[in-house]
Amino acid sequence: MKRQVKSYLLFLLFITLLLFLILILCNLLPTSSIESHIEYAYVPNGRSNNISVINTITNEIEYSVDVGADPEGVAITQDGTRVYVTNSYLNNVSVIDTATNNIITRVPVGHNPVGITASFDGKNVYVANFYSNNVSIIDTATNIVKYRLDVETNPVGVAINKNGTKVYVANMGSSTVSVIDTLTRSVSESVRVRTNPYGVAVTPDGTKVYVTHANSDIVSVIDTETNNVTIINTGTGTESVDLSPSGVAISPDGTKVYVVNHKRIIKGVSDTPSGIVSVIDTATNNVIANVTVEKCPCGVSVNKNGTKVYVANSESNAVSVIDTATNNVIANVPVGDMPSSLGQFIGSPPEVPEHNTVQEFSRSVIESIDRIIRKVNDLITGVQGFILGIISTLFYGILSGSILPSITEKLEPKVRKRLKPTLDQMFKKK
Repeated sequence: MKRQVKSYLLFLLFITLLLFLILILCNLLPTSSIESHIEYAYVPNGRSNNISVINTITNEIEYSVDVGADPEGVAITQDGTRVYVTNSYLNNVSVIDTATNNIITRVPVGHNPVGITASFDGKNVYVANFYSNNVSIIDTATNIVKYRLDVETNPVGVAINKNGTKVYVANMGSSTVSVIDTLTRSVSESVRVRTNPYGVAVTPDGTKVYVTHANSDIVSVIDTETNNVTIINTGTGTESVDLSPSGVAISPDGTKVYVVNHKRIIKGVSDTPSGIVSVIDTATNNVIANVTVEKCPCGVSVNKNGTKVYVANSESNAVSVIDTATNNVIANVPVGDMPSSLGQFIGSPPEVPEHNTVQEFSRSVIESIDRIIRKVNDLITGVQGFILGIISTLFYGILSGSILPSITEKLEPKVRKRLKPTLDQMFKKK
């Protein structure tokens, strides 16, 4: 065991040197300009504590943004300049400037924020606080919580209609959906649905609200005029399944609803099976297709022209991309650890940071190393493994969070002075 411990610590030392060299070079190479108004998928990774930013044209990660502990929900302002991310362990919301991918502030909200949505006029962001049983309303001009509205027990999903008059909140512990009147900032209705309401989405015309129910195989449809509820069964009715619908999104034209079914328990199968995305026709409320994706899909979002659906698969550390014309998966994009993405996480920023190829490569290497360390820790068992797990976690956290940035800050000017002329000359020759 001593030899294993020694080898493991040498491995960590090697990683230290590798990260140091990568971070030193991060800002030395020239940056490349990028095309504006490209849509990006901002996918929060719950265990990596960061956001993977995917270019929806190339389906490749172009940026990675560190946010906070256990990011879950995402809301993007209509103009694409800000991304709001709920950090459930920190009880706050990170605000990202998409032009720089820097966090400009963190807004304290309630206890265990999960779902989040932004008003179409960009003035307010609504945050569902699971343990506080309320909704925080953030004024985007000041990034301060101006109001808190009590709803019912354990709010999770939250969505707003297009004209901004009503906000719908799924209360998981109360089997209800709270309807907030945005003008009076009060709960005007409480609609009774089935148990464990989780995700919620509103059709573009505002006439229907689709609500998923965890640990079930049903979706509730609320008629917003009458508050009558219709039930859709997302299962086939012939197999023993527990679909557990979670995230839900509606196509821009309002004709299709995409429901991600988090898990599917099959008798006799111990391993976690692939998840399913159910496609619902809003005209008939019938399931017209079931698309198999990766394990434990949580979040779902549709691009602005309705041609692609992006699905965050929490146990596969990947985002599946569905072609809506064929209902086929056309790509699986590797992201961070445990992606969730509750809410509409696709937006089109008017400006994004220029590319730095070394910096982007370094981020991918660091994320890969992080995944390797986690897998090694999972394989090591017993007391020794527990101790090594603590050592490596502390080591990696201190290394990436404080030691390397400090060393880099001091040494980078000297390295830049010596290497940059050579690197510039190399790139000019190319």
